Amino acid sequence: MRNYISLAILCLIFSCKSNTKQSYKDSSSIAANTENSDLLIKKFTPLLQGTWVNKIYIDKVAKTKSPLAAVNEAEGMSSFSINTSEMKGDSIIVPVGWDNHDGSNLTLSFKSGKRPSSLIFGAGELSVAVNHGDTIVNVYYPYDKGQVKATQFIRANSKKTMQVAEGMCRLINKALIAGSYNLQNTKANSVVMFGIDGKVKGFENFKNYVINIDLNSDVMDNLDEIRFDDDARHHKSYSFKFDADTLKLYDTQPNADSSLLILDKLRYKLVRNR
Repeated sequence: MRNYISLAILCLIFSCKSNTKQSYKDSSSIAANTENSDLLIKKFTPLLQGTWVNKIYIDKVAKTKSPLAAVNEAEGMSSFSINTSEMKGDSIIVPVGWDNHDGSNLTLSFKSGKRPSSLIFGAGELSVAVNHGDTIVNVYYPYDKGQVKATQFIRANSKKTMQVAEGMCRLINKALIAGSYNLQNTKANSVVMFGIDGKVKGFENFKNYVINIDLNSDVMDNLDEIRFDDDARHHKSYSFKFDADTLKLYDTQPNADSSLLILDKLRYKLVRNR
């Protein structure tokens, strides 16, 4: 009987020591993870603040002078916006644009990913590199059949946080149309100014313009399009084409079954000032 009692006491002592050891390991692990997250927050937060846009897509728009020609480069994650002041614990909820059409939120966790200098970003990873003072963000995200797509992003406007669509439009305007033009076939060859912020001056009575980038997703969105408005109910859309430094604006009309738009009359020619 005494042997059984001694055995029970030994088991109890061993169990207590084992639990204490496990508790110590758990506490150490939590402390290490917290310390690691703090280091990652300190390292990445200054680099990630701002609105980010798909670089390959913007480069293609700049090269072709056509969002329609670049539409395939916008597949997948097209833009996102990180406001580091909204950090909760070790994560941030990030608004994301997909395919220049849809939107959702992903969680950016300040926990190390599998790749060097990377963080967990939704179901994928986000990595940061600084090259000659410019910050480049690469996102690795799984899409169809688990295949991972790597997309490079550039900041839209310094470290200012913008709406996802606003950041995309800003870089589209900069790459495509922003600048000073002479409006042809007018008595004074009047000057038209397209701002990077979507403002226009000197063109009819319009005050704003928007380049359509949500293309090839519905009927009659098969042409590059620019829309003008005057802050009221007056608005007008044209299809546009660039011929070297000349911006041409066309009326459009639907085809026989209203599935496609076709070019109609050339309405305006604007020559960029150099």
